[in-house]
Order: sequence, then structure tokens, then C-alpha cells
Amino acid sequence: MTTSEAAAPPALQEGKAADIVYRGPLAEDLEGGAARHAPAVSRMWSNIPEHVRDSFRAPSNIEDSPTTSSPFVMDTVLSKAKQLVASTGLAPSHWKAWGNDMAPYYGGQIPLAPYRKGQTAAYHYPSILVPRRVAHRFPLDMYVDPVFQTGDAAQRIRMKGFTLFPRLQGKTTLLLIFSGQPLSGLWTGLRQWLDSVGQEFNELPRTQVYKLHCEEGWFNRRTHQLTKFHLRRQVDESEIWSTFVYRGKWKWEYEHALHLYNKELPVVLLLDPLGYIRWHAVGLPTSEATQLFRTLARKLANEKKNYT
Repeated sequence: MTTSEAAAPPALQEGKAADIVYRGPLAEDLEGGAARHAPAVSRMWSNIPEHVRDSFRAPSNIEDSPTTSSPFVMDTVLSKAKQLVASTGLAPSHWKAWGNDMAPYYGGQIPLAPYRKGQTAAYHYPSILVPRRVAHRFPLDMYVDPVFQTGDAAQRIRMKGFTLFPRLQGKTTLLLIFSGQPLSGLWTGLRQWLDSVGQEFNELPRTQVYKLHCEEGWFNRRTHQLTKFHLRRQVDESEIWSTFVYRGKWKWEYEHALHLYNKELPVVLLLDPLGYIRWHAVGLPTSEATQLFRTLARKLANEKKNYT
């Protein structure tokens, strides 16, 4: 055997896609030795803002919840620029920051709980079920991704986005929307609402609870895979298919219909079996808001089926 033959690399064996072995999460790969790298890899997800990570952790009590911090600098600059241009009258009015000067919902015919600057308690909720003829329908073209992720090629199709509207059909739905801000996180605003009304709502006939992460910032939506990575580790196994992330284009129609004008606070939507938003609130739960929700949710769950 010559020296060149001895130094030649071994011939590669032909393989098929079916021969590829997919393992579980990195932290569980004890056999391959990858578990020792899991802490280092977790620290590398620097694209997720620190305040978003904090909002995904479960505090021991409400006083330990994360304090307010700023979103991405670029997203803040873009938001301020839009408001400045809107103030000149050269841009759509919906570019303005939300406030009491916003055009009223439902033509002003249905009174809504007022808002004061700096308020975190629930506001902008009606005292009745909004009639379907004037209620907003959940967007038909809003695609969301489940937080479920896997390396298994056979299961990868289940990770693809889908329109949420068909899943709202046939059941009364409690939809909780959060942005990842300190008071709008899984373990802060959403947890307070679920602790207040979740158990009673689930006891009603034909109901379901969904959670949806929505963030206006362009950079936040472009790093949705990292957001899903952190969310998947925080939600219970039973909630993987009921917790979603929106990563598509931010539309004013979505913001208006789903009441997404204040990303600092969570949004609570009560939808009927046809996908219409019959009650809504923005902010943290209060005794008045939760009592109204219980009464109206019970009424909606027992409402006779009609399509008008």
C-alpha cells in the first residue's frame, strides 16, 4: 500500500433521507453528550429581549413579576416616527397613539369602560354582549403558528401555520392575546385572568381557551422562532396546541378588530361559535370586569344557535 493510498479518506456510504435519525430536545440528548452544551446554547438566544424572557418565567408572586422595560429601539423609533407623521395629517389616523380621541367603536352606540392615561386596570369593555350585527368577526386570513416544534420529519407538517378562524367555529372561545411585555405575559396578565375566570369558563358547555402571542414590532415578528422556543418551554404539555404565535404582516384591520392598540397590556376576547367578538377588554382584571365576564360568558354559552 502506497503512502497516498493510506492517507486517502474512507469512501462515503450512500444513504437515504429515511436513514436520518432525529433526536429529542438538546437538553435530553444524554447519550450523544449534547446535554452539557444546553445551558450555553440557551444563553445564546440573545435576539429575544430580556423583558420578553422575563415575562415567560413564573414569578413566585405578583410582586416578583418583571418591571417595565423598553422594546427594541428600532421598533420604538418607527412607532414614534409614525405618530409624528400622523400628527401632521399626512398619514392614516390609525398611526396615532391610542387614546380617548380614538374613533368610537360601534358608532358610539355601545358605551365602553373609559381609559385614563397610564391605566393598567381593565378598560374598553362593554356591559352587554355586543350584538352580532355590529360585532367584529375574527379575521379570516390571519395565519398563526402553534408553539409545537420538533425535529421529526414526519411531524414537521404539524408546525406549519394555519388560519385560526376555522378553529373558532362551534365553540364559545376565550382568546387571551399577549405581547410579551411585563404586564402582558403568560405569567402576569394572562395568569391573573385565568385565575379569576378560567375555571368557571371551562365548566360551561362547549367552551375552549386559546392564547395568542401578537407583537407589532417588525423585529419581534422576525424572531418568532425564538419566541416559540421559549414559549414551548413555559406552557404545559396540554396547551401546546392551544398557544399560538402570529408572525405575519401587521394590519390595521387586525389591530382594530382584536383591540391590539395597547401592547403593554393583555387583551381578553370572548367569541361566539361563529367567530364573532361579543365581548372584549384590555388590561388587568378587576372585580367589575371579571363579574361581567362570568355573567356574559354564561349567557353566551347558553345562547340559542342562530346565524343572524
